[in-house]
Amino acid sequence: TIFYMGINLGALMSPFLAGYAAVTYGYRYGFLVAAVGMIICSLLFQTLGDKYLGDIGKHIKKDVRTMNDTVPLSKEEKDRIKVIMVFVVFSIFFFAGFEQAGSSMTLYTEKYIDRTIGGFEIPTAWFQSVNPIFIILFSPLMTILWQRLSVRGKEPSIPTKMSMGMILLGIGFSVLYFAVLQRGGDIADENVKAHILFIIFTYMFHTFGELCLSPIGLSMVSKLSPVKLASLMMGVWLLSSFFANLLAGTLASYTNRLGAGTIFFFISVFSVLMGFVLLGLKKWLIRYSHGVL
Repeated sequence: TIFYMGINLGALMSPFLAGYAAVTYGYRYGFLVAAVGMIICSLLFQTLGDKYLGDIGKHIKKDVRTMNDTVPLSKEEKDRIKVIMVFVVFSIFFFAGFEQAGSSMTLYTEKYIDRTIGGFEIPTAWFQSVNPIFIILFSPLMTILWQRLSVRGKEPSIPTKMSMGMILLGIGFSVLYFAVLQRGGDIADENVKAHILFIIFTYMFHTFGELCLSPIGLSMVSKLSPVKLASLMMGVWLLSSFFANLLAGTLASYTNRLGAGTIFFFISVFSVLMGFVLLGLKKWLIRYSHGVL
């Protein structure tokens, strides 16, 4: 979770900088800010890495378990790979909805959300920082919650946490669906705007869902993967984002044809349904993890 917070620190700052440059001076300057930022970070890493990281990551530690590729996988290892693949499928469903933040949700925010506060109109790009802000705020609280529940022997299992993530994603889209209803539906006048809190609460629920699924999933893959396939299985987990974004783009492409309300409602119902399906698979997943989950 700490690792996840670090990633989102950069995600918090970038929409403010690149978004402001794009809106104020034009898209090419937004891209220029991103390019300059990456160059600066690369230079910082090269100049400060030795001082603060030392030899970390420079020397490969050979492990006899990873070097002997001729030893076949055991039945337990094969079962655990099956469990990973099940989680990968649900990860695709989750991020197909979650990644609407970069398409249908942003377009809806631009057109139909009242972004004016005290006479200042918030640039749409800045809303991409809402999720990282919530991650940085809530990650420590979630970690404390899991730790306290663990001490009491009540910490939810990984399948339960990830099913909670799916359900919270669905709740977030239900909030956005109510924003559509507040405006009078998809056929309402474009000048009628929904309250800004609708999109804020949507991102909040999505953030809670992400914290229940994404960092938990990274940990799950590390625990379940056979040692000699650990990097490969992590790659498979990250490959789910590829399929999720394909599906997300396909869903977003139907927004104009079917209406944003229809898309948001469908994703909401489907996500909650998949959450309960995953919850129903919990016993099977725990059994086939052979004591890891």
